[in-house]
Amino acid sequence: MAKKLKQMISDAENLLHSLSNEKTTAEQQREIAAMIRRLSTWLPYMQHERLIHLIVTCLFAIVAFIVLGILLYTLQWSLAILLLLIVVLLIPYIFHYFHLENGVQRLYDLIDDLNERMEME
Repeated sequence: MAKKLKQMISDAENLLHSLSNEKTTAEQQREIAAMIRRLSTWLPYMQHERLIHLIVTCLFAIVAFIVLGILLYTLQWSLAILLLLIVVLLIPYIFHYFHLENGVQRLYDLIDDLNERMEME
């Protein structure tokens, strides 16, 4: 999904950059409308992906804090290995969620920019 998100952002940005500041042609209007439809179709899927990763990231963080609490309370250092494994999994999830969140926010901006471009004509 991250690869698809990057490709959609790139396609929309390329379309916006290819448009001149002058009046758009009918063909460009159709391209803009098609891009808006494409982004609007994929946006709910990306939002769903973002929500799932937020839930998983939060659950991993909660489990990490629970294991840390148990480790500090019992001082069983074997739990330190479990905590380390959870943190090792948590860090990539945080970065992935960060990229998904920023990508979805960028999609919102691109859809707004494309809609403004359509309304200019």
